[in-house]
Amino acid sequence: MTDDASFVSWFRQSAPYIRQHRGRTVVVVFGGEVFRSPGLPDLAADVALLHGLGVRVVLVAGSRPQIEKRLAERKVPSRTVEGIRITDERALVAAKEAAGSNRVELERLLSMGLPGSSMAGARVRVAAGNFVIARPFGVLDGVDYGYTGRVRRIDADAIKQRLDDGSVVILTPLGYSVTGECFNLSTPELAAETAVALGADKLV
Repeated sequence: MTDDASFVSWFRQSAPYIRQHRGRTVVVVFGGEVFRSPGLPDLAADVALLHGLGVRVVLVAGSRPQIEKRLAERKVPSRTVEGIRITDERALVAAKEAAGSNRVELERLLSMGLPGSSMAGARVRVAAGNFVIARPFGVLDGVDYGYTGRVRRIDADAIKQRLDDGSVVILTPLGYSVTGECFNLSTPELAAETAVALGADKLV
């Protein structure tokens, strides 16, 4: 079978799936471990493919290992209680740096389009911003969690507008209060709250 015939066969088999998912909203969540993995470019290529097929993609990228690395390099103790980080000012600085670095890496990879295909070099437009309104986690059982936060609200309208404009939206585990404070958030909680707020078709 020629390459053209193979493509036609693949397209005919895939067409129903493509039609079924075009216009659907998918929230993709992954931990910071992915950024240390050789599979990160493959993930970006998969996102570019989904985007090219008309799927509306929101990425929620964690950064725990990158935070831990920065704290260790600065000899700052990492403190958690039952898996929840206590975020003091030094840990918050590390969280901001880690989130920013990971976001830039995703933007870089998505700018390549889909390498090795007709979409190579076709930049995937991305959007990031202050879409997450947060509140402090507060004091629990006598433990002050500092700048650790919870999701108060997702600005779903703003995210949907970016998706309507043809962008892939990137969220990192940081949120901002109405008074301008920055909080370090749980990545799984952020992804779940985002999926609910958007009425997403899938959370993966």
